Amino acid sequence: MGKSILAGRLAASRALAGRKVLLLDADPRRGALECCATRPKLVARAISAKGLQPELEHLINCYHDIVIDSEGRDSMGSRSALIAARVAILPFDAARADPAAQARLIERIGRARLFNPGLRVLVVCEQTAPEERIRAGIFTAQIPAAVLTSLEQLYGAVFR
Repeated sequence: MGKSILAGRLAASRALAGRKVLLLDADPRRGALECCATRPKLVARAISAKGLQPELEHLINCYHDIVIDSEGRDSMGSRSALIAARVAILPFDAARADPAAQARLIERIGRARLFNPGLRVLVVCEQTAPEERIRAGIFTAQIPAAVLTSLEQLYGAVFR
């Protein structure tokens, strides 16, 4: 499952639960906005990477939950999102796993925790094949205090 779809579904499920939710799409491809166009209870809007941090400071008191869909690569927006987040959700796709990109992501998370020591990291693996779950577990183990979860358990893991 893609990160934008995952962000949209998570935001929509919170909105359906009666929460006031804002979905910020900080990915230039705007996939989360497309996913949420038909969800009437969900407020979604695009935001630039430069505007993310100041906008969050302004909006934090206006919403119960703010879900941010940031770029899947190293960028100012993804770094800002990691620094601002309470929970980072990383979709794991064993078929597209790139060890070099994973190493860079682990490093970015480590740097973000210097500014955001309470950052929780959830790695979501929807694959059911044992070898795929093992690969996801190896990746998760490289991130201090990260937790491997399934798509079915994600909601409970995020809002525990």
